[in-house]
Amino acid sequence: MSAAALLFAAALAAPGTAGAQEAEPGPEQISNGDFAAGTAPWWWTANAPSAVSDGRLCAQVPAGTANAWDVIVGQNDVPIAAGESYELSYSASSTAPLTVQTRVQEAAEPYTTVLATADPVGTEATQVTRTFTASVDLPVASVQLQIGGGERATTFCLDDVSLRGGAEPPVYVPDTGSPVRVNQVGYLPHGPKSGTVVTDADAPLTWAVKTSAGTTAATGRTVPQGEDPSSRQRVHTFDFGDLTTAGDGYTVEVDGETSEPFSIRGNLYDGLRSDALAYFYHNRSGTPIEADLVGEKYARPAGHAGVAPNKGDTDVPCQPGVCDYRLDVSGGWYDAGDHGKYVVNGGISVAQLMSTYERT
Repeated sequence: MSAAALLFAAALAAPGTAGAQEAEPGPEQISNGDFAAGTAPWWWTANAPSAVSDGRLCAQVPAGTANAWDVIVGQNDVPIAAGESYELSYSASSTAPLTVQTRVQEAAEPYTTVLATADPVGTEATQVTRTFTASVDLPVASVQLQIGGGERATTFCLDDVSLRGGAEPPVYVPDTGSPVRVNQVGYLPHGPKSGTVVTDADAPLTWAVKTSAGTTAATGRTVPQGEDPSSRQRVHTFDFGDLTTAGDGYTVEVDGETSEPFSIRGNLYDGLRSDALAYFYHNRSGTPIEADLVGEKYARPAGHAGVAPNKGDTDVPCQPGVCDYRLDVSGGWYDAGDHGKYVVNGGISVAQLMSTYERT
């Protein structure tokens, strides 16, 4: 057999060995790139309302914007590491052809950019694939498709967004503090005192209550409870109700772990009633919260009082198609730090104040 024939036979006998194997793709850095889970965590500028349609994210792009960045669809908090190579790809179409300014950059000034390309997209689905090596670390980069600057309104649809490469995204591990859990407000001297320790140990463990000086005030053995149905963590409990000596800076030590410090005092809750009543003032809507009453930290001007950009609460229409009247709903209380107001929660607040008045 000739040398050429031998080489040909060897190639047939070992398929796949003639070329180098393709490298494994890097880890995926984009979340919900196929929009199977809805729109989160994607965002878009307010002038381009977007929704998932037929498995794609479709944005209504207005006509007449001046710049590409006037209309954006994007995703933030994407980790980019200097020196790492990445491949960004997506499929897109537009009812009016446009050029997408594809960006991977900082989300805020100075908008440091590691990828910037101009990619034409037509009425049929267009596949865009770009590779780059990051020149800087951008721990919370923004992947943006800038689609403004067009003369005509259009519907821009996006699918199969992927950014592969770099390091594996870190697995989120919540910081829940010490596994030895106690009431951090404290305990009453002659009230119940119990705690929990998160542990995989099967046998009881020794616990010790330590004073602020480091001396031992009480000891005992934990009681294994198995898996807690709420947290799905294996836990033990312990009881130190026999300790009645008042003091501050107590801690509980179990299996080398130490709890947060706590107090044992009879006056722990003496200020609760006045604090609870004062909160009604802190959370008032339409009323200035004065510094001489709450301190500089919590003082603020009146909210929802018709000062730009807020229109206020004095003339709020009913839901269209349900009723046609308008109401003055100013005042009342905010439900929380998001400054929402709700009828049920406002009613509870009124009921609590009326009950307090009746009882006192």
